[in-house]
Amino acid sequence: MSRLKTGIFTMVLAVSVSLLQAMWGPGSVAMAAQGDDQGKIDLPALAPVPLPDANGNFPETDPANDRFQGSVRAKIRPVQHAVLSAPLAATLLTLGAREGSRVKKGDVLMKFDCTPLEAQLIVAQTRRKAALTKLDVNERLEKIHNVSKLDLALSRSEVELTEADIKGIRAQLAQCSVEAPFSGVVTQQMVQAREFTNPGDPVLRLVNIDDLEIEMVVPSSLLRKLHAGDHFVLHVDELDRDVDASIKYVVREVDPVSQTVRVIGAPVKADPDLLPGMSGNVRFDFARQVSARTSADNQ
Repeated sequence: MSRLKTGIFTMVLAVSVSLLQAMWGPGSVAMAAQGDDQGKIDLPALAPVPLPDANGNFPETDPANDRFQGSVRAKIRPVQHAVLSAPLAATLLTLGAREGSRVKKGDVLMKFDCTPLEAQLIVAQTRRKAALTKLDVNERLEKIHNVSKLDLALSRSEVELTEADIKGIRAQLAQCSVEAPFSGVVTQQMVQAREFTNPGDPVLRLVNIDDLEIEMVVPSSLLRKLHAGDHFVLHVDELDRDVDASIKYVVREVDPVSQTVRVIGAPVKADPDLLPGMSGNVRFDFARQVSARTSADNQ
C-alpha cells in the first residue's frame, strides 16, 4: 500500500512539473535536490516594478544629467469653464450660440419667455399704488387723531411688502437673458430652443480655449525637486510634438495611498493648436533647473 501511494504521488508530481514547464518555459521550474521526499519547487522571479528611489530617480533615469525619464502623464485643461444653467422656470425662446460657436464676454446666450413675470410686476405695482393711497389717508387721519397707531403701522408695512415684491420680480426679470461670463467656445448644448426649463437645468457648456493649463500627477518623492517656475517639456500625443511649459504651482497635498502629488503647469507660449483634453508624456530636466536657480542666486 505504501508503494502504491508513493507511485501515485510521483505521477501527480510529474504531471504538475510538466504543466509548470509548459506555462513558464523549459528550465524555469526546477526540483530542489535537497529536502524531504516531497521536494521543493522554485518559481520564476517576477519582473520588478519600476519605482523611484529616495532621490526620485527611476531605473530609466540618466545619471549623467539627472534627467527624469519616468512615465508621467499630463492632460491639458481650461482655466475657465462653466456649465450655464437656466435661472428661471420658463420657456427658452432663443439660443445665441450652438455647439462649436465662439462667443465673447457679454454676448447674450439665452433668452427666456418672461411674460408671466411681467404680468406679476404690473399686479405688484398696482398693489403698491393702492397701499400708498391707503397710507396717505391714514397719515392725514393721524393728524386729527382719527386713526389708531396700529392701522397706521399696518398701512406702512403693506407699502414695504409691495415694494419688496416689486424688487423680487425685477430681480427675476433681470435673469430673462443670460450673457456669456467670459469669452470662449460652446462645447455642449443640452437644451433646444422652445423647451421649458426649470431653475438649475444645464443648458450650455462654455470653455475658454485661449487660457489653458497642464495638470499632472507625479511621485511624491519628486516633491522637493519641483518648484514654481521650473521648466518641463510636454509631448502632446495628438500633435506628436513637444510643447515647452513651466510649473505654475504644486498642490500641497500628498495622496497617502498612491504617494503622488498633483502639479499644475502652463505652456510658455500661447499655442492655437492646443485644445482642452489633449494629453501626453512629461519630461523634467532637474540638472537644468538646479543650474538656473544657482545662477539666479549668484546674481
